[in-house]
Amino acid sequence: MKTRLKEFFSNEKYQPQNFEEIVEILGIEEYQKEELQKALDELIDEYEIFLSRKSRYILPKDANIYKGTISIKNPDYGFITSPDFPEDLYVHRNGMNGALDKDLVAFSIIDFYGHQSDEFKQEAKVIDVVKRNLRIIVGEVKQKKNKYYLDVDNAQIGKIKLTDLMDASVGDIVKAEIINYEKFEAKVIERIGFKNDIGIDILEVAAKFNFPSKFPDEVIEEVNAISEDITAEAERRKKPTLENIITIDGDDAKDLDDAVAIKKLENGNYLLGVYIADVSYYVTEGSYLDDEAFLRGTSVYLVNRVIPMLPTRLSNELCSLNPRTKKLAIGLEMEINSEGEVVDNNLFETVIETKHRMTYNNVNKILNGDQELIDKYSDIYQDILEMRNLQNILNKMRFNRGALDFDVKESKVIVDAQGKAIDIEVIERGIGERMIEEFMLIANETVAARIYYMDIPFIYRVHDTPKKIKLDNFRNISKGLGYKTLKPKVNAKQLQELLGNIKEEDDFLKTLLLRSMAKAIYSEENIGHYGLASTCYTHFTAPIRRYPDILVHRLIRKYLFNHDINPEELVDLQNYIKEVAEHSSKKERDAIECEYEVEDMKKAEYMESFVGEVFEGKVSSVNRFGIFIQLPNTVEGLVHISKIKGRYLYDAKSIALIGVNGDSYRLGDKVVVQVTKADKVKREIDFKIIEKLKTNRKEEHVVREKKKNGKKHSRRMKHGTNKRSRKK
Repeated sequence: MKTRLKEFFSNEKYQPQNFEEIVEILGIEEYQKEELQKALDELIDEYEIFLSRKSRYILPKDANIYKGTISIKNPDYGFITSPDFPEDLYVHRNGMNGALDKDLVAFSIIDFYGHQSDEFKQEAKVIDVVKRNLRIIVGEVKQKKNKYYLDVDNAQIGKIKLTDLMDASVGDIVKAEIINYEKFEAKVIERIGFKNDIGIDILEVAAKFNFPSKFPDEVIEEVNAISEDITAEAERRKKPTLENIITIDGDDAKDLDDAVAIKKLENGNYLLGVYIADVSYYVTEGSYLDDEAFLRGTSVYLVNRVIPMLPTRLSNELCSLNPRTKKLAIGLEMEINSEGEVVDNNLFETVIETKHRMTYNNVNKILNGDQELIDKYSDIYQDILEMRNLQNILNKMRFNRGALDFDVKESKVIVDAQGKAIDIEVIERGIGERMIEEFMLIANETVAARIYYMDIPFIYRVHDTPKKIKLDNFRNISKGLGYKTLKPKVNAKQLQELLGNIKEEDDFLKTLLLRSMAKAIYSEENIGHYGLASTCYTHFTAPIRRYPDILVHRLIRKYLFNHDINPEELVDLQNYIKEVAEHSSKKERDAIECEYEVEDMKKAEYMESFVGEVFEGKVSSVNRFGIFIQLPNTVEGLVHISKIKGRYLYDAKSIALIGVNGDSYRLGDKVVVQVTKADKVKREIDFKIIEKLKTNRKEEHVVREKKKNGKKHSRRMKHGTNKRSRKK
């Protein structure tokens, strides 16, 4: 009944109706009226509809009420994302009405600063919390007198009363379930460790996002019972066409789920083999192992540790394509022509034995002419050269069709044996990394296309077109910097051209454009992948660390290997795939947020040693409460507006703080800052502006602003040169 009513109310022609009118329109029988009333009441509770004073059922938007998800990273403000509005809506702390981060809320629109004008952003006010997101909370057990409480990293809550400690003690980091939101009461459900344990800070963040570090006993028992003997299974499988099969991964990778091989054919085409660990052979549907993998959704990579989707006996041993060991795999061999087109392909169950465990570093050194490594890997040297040739062909093909490559600067936090951050390294992507990236992309596309044209249920990796209002904002900013004006109906090819022309001093535009993009998600419906300019894409190549890839392997086995296509099952299968897609997309977002939070925490920990020191940086973000400055090592810190001399107003159109004296702070501006605070617990870094550096774009040189006393700085301040010199 509720589904039927939702369809009824969502009709564009719906007009407010009373109960009897709804009964008549829907043809409700007398015995169904009680069910109808119950469903209507539930929809009211969920803010799907409202009952007016005249007893008519109206849509929430007609009463200036909407639903959305609130994001609160600071207790003073938050933002609501709603499908009814193209942009996020600002919420002042006085308008949160008890909402917590990621709650589904009902809200109304109020005029920002009391103005009704396009020049002012609208502000939202929370009316009610429709659904709580925060059920599990993580923190340290503390005691005051005879009462125990949880000290949590949440400025909205601070402390929460514990009604049940289980086996936890004071000083333990625990996971607790909230049982009363009004009184903020919770009960402990899991002990994570003691507050001084090595690595507990990372485990605490992971637990907050519900990524457990331990597997349930029943899962471990199931994994331990798996036989290592694959002799019989290997005998029945097809042998790969190619012989020189290798893995290429990072130096510290242990879960090797993809391997590659190549051969130049007589007709000038390439035969590329991509061999993926056959995880679905071990992770069977309906098992405890499968249920746990689904719940986790993905592996999470947190600085110096991995919280795996699968137990290590699978991820690092049975499934990992370790060298000179027979492993079960799904093979995909593709014949690719000089235009980067896959003219033929073959998917099959196989068993492989990789020759070498190669690393990106070593491949890059070989391609740069390192003779010692060339001699060491002479048996695959020619293959690596052919791989580079094919990588160039595939990259050119993707470029020609309009694929976007943002090439945004990334970094890696280095920690010592105690888990303390001691350095931050900027990651350089070489040919080796790009090579594997291209091979995995073409493999994912090929698999997706094979199933798509069979017109049967499948899971896709999709990326929607960007929202017009966000692109309009980017268009205005890039135009103001002198870049070619984007057309009203911009396509990926035009964005690609602009990305290629961005100057180094304006590299913030890459990040700005990236933030304007929609988020890639999993879906049972194929709408294509905008960023890759691909009409059909999926995730097939990483089943050790992504659950959707396991599902893809199962569907390949069902459709292509077992030829099991039952029309009567397709509807249920489509619904199941939708469930997996939605859950996997959520867990992926959780993993990304978890990784960012750990990275922010460790960067703040690293910068604690640099309080008082001076650095050069660029304005990377601007909002109404201040500006963020990014240092060359990717560390970002806030300069609060209250700490900037003078009076400034936020201009949303240009994303700038405009001073009443004519001065301004805009994206990309170069500044010299001093670190005033670095707080690991709060994940916060605060800067103070020492001076602003003006860049004359035409003459390409830096002009310094004079101090008020008319003197200039006598030296250019570099990273960490104020207190003492440090080795980096």
